Amino acid sequence: MGIKPIGDQRGVALVLTLLILTLLVVSGLEMNRAVRVEATLAENFRDLTQASYIAQSGVEVARALIQNDNPLYEGLDENWAQFENFALLSSGLFPEGSFNGRIGDENSRFNPNGLLDPYGNVNLKKKEQLERLLALLGHPADWVEALLDWMDPDHQPRPRGAEREFYLSKKKPHPAKNAPLDSLEELLLIKGVDPSMFYGTEDKEGLKDYLTVHSDGRININTASPILIMSLSPKIDQAMAQAVIAHRREKPFQNPETLRSLPGWDGVYPSISSQITVQSNSFFIEVVGNYREARALVQTVVRREGRRTRVLAWKAG
Repeated sequence: MGIKPIGDQRGVALVLTLLILTLLVVSGLEMNRAVRVEATLAENFRDLTQASYIAQSGVEVARALIQNDNPLYEGLDENWAQFENFALLSSGLFPEGSFNGRIGDENSRFNPNGLLDPYGNVNLKKKEQLERLLALLGHPADWVEALLDWMDPDHQPRPRGAEREFYLSKKKPHPAKNAPLDSLEELLLIKGVDPSMFYGTEDKEGLKDYLTVHSDGRININTASPILIMSLSPKIDQAMAQAVIAHRREKPFQNPETLRSLPGWDGVYPSISSQITVQSNSFFIEVVGNYREARALVQTVVRREGRRTRVLAWKAG
């Protein structure tokens, strides 16, 4: 029986030792990498949490500005409308953090829920206003029929609308709601609406910036865009809308009837008086919290009730 030379045994032992050392080194490096990854994830989570808290702090500042406001009228000279300027001071409140954002008046937008009364009857003035708004934005005006079918209580489709059968035949079937909108995102479920129509494109503005489900249905002439003002009547042209913008920039309207003093408005005012206001109680708040490299977004709609505000909608992410 042969005996292996001692040198060969030592060689095998050396190889085994090197192999074990290699495995230990690789294992150590992998463990170190895992620890660093976990530490980075924990740090990112901490920063994102801090950014979220800062964003929520910004929302509270916005609510305070809305609560302590002039009750006689709402205009772009109010403190809430200057929220972006107040936000610039936030970097002095949070070490390594800040917030920025904006507040918008919900009465500066059109509320499609006003198209139908509780019995499903169409408000023709509102319908015609939305058709004009769609045309001004470059979207098909006849889409209003699909919207009406989505909200009305019956199952009879209009010529350019759609009811239960259409929606149940889709790849992802769902019934028509047959009730008022609860959120604007519902529009994406309605026939004829795609993301470009809802969110807008480089060439065309989207519906989401001109519609709301949280206003009382009237348009605030102190905060509405020229397009919203023009949508009130076919007799309102761009020059008349710009006259409103120029007037409120110098002195906000404290009474809607002041419109009559502007060129061309005296004859139009009686037909739109029930559709306009200078007051608002619902506001859209959007705040981004910043902490180091982390960002957190909060979007909410609040309603002012006396000296308090009540949250109507909240989205964080």
